Amino acid sequence: MNITINQIQSFLVNCASMIAAGGVICAFALKIGKGILNKQLDPFNVKIKSMEEARIKQHEETKSEIAILKEELNKNSLNTMKNTICNETIPLSERVSVGKEYIDKGGNGAVKIFVHKLEEDYEKQLKKGEK
Repeated sequence: MNITINQIQSFLVNCASMIAAGGVICAFALKIGKGILNKQLDPFNVKIKSMEEARIKQHEETKSEIAILKEELNKNSLNTMKNTICNETIPLSERVSVGKEYIDKGGNGAVKIFVHKLEEDYEKQLKKGEK
């Protein structure tokens, strides 16, 4: 059996044609398959999007709640410090120390003025003790 060059060329052309046709068929099948898969995944994608939106909303609500808690904590802290500053049974040195912290945390008004008076009184007390 003799095989000619024309037969080899014809065979190779047929193989190349089948490979090209197979590539087109595969690409078409992938496109159809992707479309079908996307349709199948649509309910899940909608659910995931809904869950993400709910998570973002919850995150914003949590941030807001934390800000409110911080504000309340600061108010409570300042009120506790006011009680300490104004309590005459607590040593003057402690009241002055708490008073400085009160001012550093934004405490203001009459209590701030009172703290400055306590600082003056404490300085006088220390000077008396040195003599």
